[in-house]
Parts: sequence; C-alpha cells; structure tokens
Amino acid sequence: MKPPRLIPILLACAVAIPAAGGQQIVAEEDFSHGMGRWWAEGGKNVRVEHGRLYVDANDPDTPGGGVATVWYKSPHPGDFELEVDAHVISSAIGANNINLFFSYSDPAGTPLEETRAARRNAEYNLYHRLNGYIVTFLNDAGRARVRIRRNPGFHLLNETFHGECRQGVTYHLRVTKLKGEISFWVDGERLLSAQDPHPLEGGLLGLRTFRTSLWWDNLRVRSLD
Repeated sequence: MKPPRLIPILLACAVAIPAAGGQQIVAEEDFSHGMGRWWAEGGKNVRVEHGRLYVDANDPDTPGGGVATVWYKSPHPGDFELEVDAHVISSAIGANNINLFFSYSDPAGTPLEETRAARRNAEYNLYHRLNGYIVTFLNDAGRARVRIRRNPGFHLLNETFHGECRQGVTYHLRVTKLKGEISFWVDGERLLSAQDPHPLEGGLLGLRTFRTSLWWDNLRVRSLD
C-alpha cells in the first residue's frame, strides 16, 4: 500500500514575496496607505499626497525646516537592492539634494524609533554618530555630485561628478549592497561604486534632503543572496 500523497500548503503568513532571480521583495511602498510605515524627523512639511511622499525642507527659518529625514520602520537585510523614484520640486539654493540612508542602526543597540525625539530637528551630525551608509546625489554648480559615505565618522568611501541633478526631473535611483560592494545607479546608469572591507549588516532605510522640496515614490527593496 502506497503512503498517502502529501499536498503542499501555501502559508498566508509569508514574510517576503519571491522575486525573479531568487531575490525576495522585503519592502514595497507606493504610498497608497499614508505614513503608516514611516516616521519623519525635521522638515517643514512631510506628507503623503496623491500617492507620493512629499518632503518640504526648503525653509531654514522654521526649526528643522531646512532638513528632513523620513525613516521606513522595518529593517532591510545586509545584502539588498533598493529602487526608488525621486523628483526635486524646488531648492532655494539650487542644492537639489537627494540622500539615501541605509544599513542604519544605533551602535548601542537602541531602536532608532525610540530615540527619534533626540533628532527632531534632523541635524546632519546627529546621524554621523550612528551606524549607516549615505549616498548623496545633488547639484553642484550645474553638475551632479555623487558621494558614498559610511558612519560613524562620516567617512568618504568614494565620490564623483557625473551628469546632472535637476529640478522638475523624475530620477529612478537604484542602490545595491552586496557584501562590501556598494553601487549607485541613476536611470539605469551606474554612477559610482565603493568597497567597504568591513561592511555593516542590515538596518533601517531613510530618505533624506537638505534645503530642497521633493517627492518620492515607487520604493522597492529586494534581498540579494
């Protein structure tokens, strides 16, 4: 007598969605559900409207109004791919500042959301004391300036000047971190890579800007094996 055939069961509690190439989607956001998955530090006005995350950080006369960091509440893995659209609306000083924080954590192990009040004005140096990487894409005298830094310590890993970062243009940004290699793409073109011999593990993702009003949309994070 043959043993009964086992029928596999798909569990509804799966925590990640399989993606092409063995990757898994660990975060996906089209901002159709408001700010429920996010919290903001600084900014004159941070809101979700028309399915986009709008961040106004273009008013230094308002406390914290010239800078803003918006954090995604769930952590990403150590090796990942991030894709997101960013669109600068205005910048009084022409900075057109687009920053991506990732692999962020407190060296003391305290969850960042618990210490958000200490960073309510989103001063840049407060983030330099934490673990994490920063990719900066901004306008510098008509050219795009791209930097990759590591914290604590605000250490520069690599930098380049390439292309443009303009107002009124929607840029599709992509970051990959695989072991110690970090790469940054804009509209399918890789602009910069850096090697970190002692790479950080996973952590939180943050969307950051300085003296700029912009929106973000279509965010997706995939794990990389």
